[in-house]
Order: sequence, then structure tokens, then C-alpha cells
Amino acid sequence: MRGRFLAGAVVLACVAAAPTFGADPTVAAAPAGIVIARDTGPERVVTADELAALAAVQVTVAVEPGHGPAQRSYEGPLLWTVLDHAGAIDTAKVRDQVRQTVLITGRDGYTAILALGEIAPEFEGKQVIIAERMDGQPLSPEHLRIVVPGDKRGGRGVRDIVRILVAAAPRAEAR
Repeated sequence: MRGRFLAGAVVLACVAAAPTFGADPTVAAAPAGIVIARDTGPERVVTADELAALAAVQVTVAVEPGHGPAQRSYEGPLLWTVLDHAGAIDTAKVRDQVRQTVLITGRDGYTAILALGEIAPEFEGKQVIIAERMDGQPLSPEHLRIVVPGDKRGGRGVRDIVRILVAAAPRAEAR
């Protein structure tokens, strides 16, 4: 029970510490590309051309009934690769990866959180991608999306990505 409470508190603390983007005018006026930031350090804009230059993988995901065909195929670089390319993660600090989160924000202010350990190759290595193509058709740079294979409802599939923030979860106080 204590573990579940602590995990919930960590997620709430990360969301509370992260900036909100729903009413923030900077989201609508985001530069061409995706702003990638750490909770400490400078932001960096990754352009569509940079994403296209990264190695792409293809994933096929089931679509929630009533939301299109039964399956869709997406193609794009791994989120891990993009974060590494942008300098938002330190791949040498493996132990730190299990206490970091990735907050993804769409143009409309919709947000979702992933644990960095989910996508870290040293841990789960989930093939989460930034989709540049859907069913073989290119997505325009302002309509890139996160695709999380294995999610049953697709709630973490943020569309029209404008910002990705990597943040460390707060350390629990020793008792």
C-alpha cells in the first residue's frame, strides 16, 4: 500500500512541478519543431528535419473500437533516441533513469507522462516513437504524435507535440 501511495505522490509531484500548458500562449506560439527540455538546463528545439535524419522504427498498434481501423502502423524515431539527440538525458547515468519522468504536451494542452525507465534500453526498452508517418502516409511536422505500443486505450498518445520535458522525481524523505 505504501508503495502505491508513494508512486502516486511522485506522479502528482511531477505534474505539480511541471509547467501547465493549457492556457499558456507560448504553446500556441511554439517554434517550428518540438521543444525538448530538462527540469534543469536549457531547452532545445528539435526540428522535423532533425527527426527525419534519425533512425526510424515501425510499430503497429491496436486502435480503440470506434476510432478508426482495428490497427494502425506508425513510423518514426524512438523517443529515447530523440531525447538522447537533444541532450535531455544522460545515458551514462543508468540508475537515474528509474526516477525520471517524461512529460509530453500537445498543442491543445493535453499532457501525458511516461516513466523514463519504460523507454530506457537498460530497463523496459519499450518502443515508444515520435510518429512521422501513419499507415505509410507522412504526418505534417505540426501533427507529430507519441505512439505508446501496448497501451490499451491510447491515452498517452499525445498528438501535435509541442513540448517534451524530462524531470527527476523528487526524492522521498527517509523515515
